[in-house]
Amino acid sequence: MLNNNFSKLIKLYEKYRRKQRNKMILKVLALFVVLAALYLLFLQNRFSSSSQPATPKTAPVIAQTTSKNTHETVVHNTTQPVTPTRVATPKEENMPTAIQKRTPAKNGTKATNEPIQLKITEREGLYKMLVDYKDNKSYRSAIKIAQFYLLQKEYEKAVKWAVEASKKDPSQAQSWIIYAKAKKALGKPEMAKRALTIYLKHNYSPEAKALLESLR
Repeated sequence: MLNNNFSKLIKLYEKYRRKQRNKMILKVLALFVVLAALYLLFLQNRFSSSSQPATPKTAPVIAQTTSKNTHETVVHNTTQPVTPTRVATPKEENMPTAIQKRTPAKNGTKATNEPIQLKITEREGLYKMLVDYKDNKSYRSAIKIAQFYLLQKEYEKAVKWAVEASKKDPSQAQSWIIYAKAKKALGKPEMAKRALTIYLKHNYSPEAKALLESLR
């Protein structure tokens, strides 16, 4: 009787151990499945992020408008809402009265002013010239704008920018020549002759002299 009870007890214990072992195996399998699922999800996210094509960078589209009422040239970049770059057209003033006399050349001939060659004839070039003037405030940047407006037959703006250029370096002939040509086109040849006469009293320029003689 005792042996039978003992055998039965051993069987019950072994059955209990099997259940416990099975539970442990199931827990381990469940944990493995969860870890495997998380790892696959991580790989999927990493692959999808790396496979997305890079957004191409587009070149900014430059646009410029000229305000007729305020005489201001507005330059802006249409790709992002930034504050427009504004370079105001100078107010019309008289040419400088104090002109620095240029030093004659060593060979005894009088020094000449070489005009700046401007090949830009389209409006898109105006943006670069205005930005250059805003950054440098130099004679060269101002005279390019004056020459641009003269070629575009916008004579009033050509006059204003010629004066602005002459303020930077009044000894240069090109600003006086552009001023005179613009004034002549506006029907004011007397002002053109007066400006050229003032300049030629202090400096020599074949082009300025020829222009003055053509006005007489």
